[in-house]
Amino acid sequence: MIKEWLDEYKPGNREEAEAALREIMQEVALAGLQRAVSLKKLRSMEVLL
Repeated sequence: MIKEWLDEYKPGNREEAEAALREIMQEVALAGLQRAVSLKKLRSMEVLL
């Protein structure tokens, strides 16, 4: 999956590939944080119900 994402960036050299990988890792990390926050919100809503 990551290779497919990396291919979308079409890096021309190693530096560009590393920059693309950093960006991909940031996106994955942000998605994980967003999911964690959403789950926390859902859990707090269950307590209120």
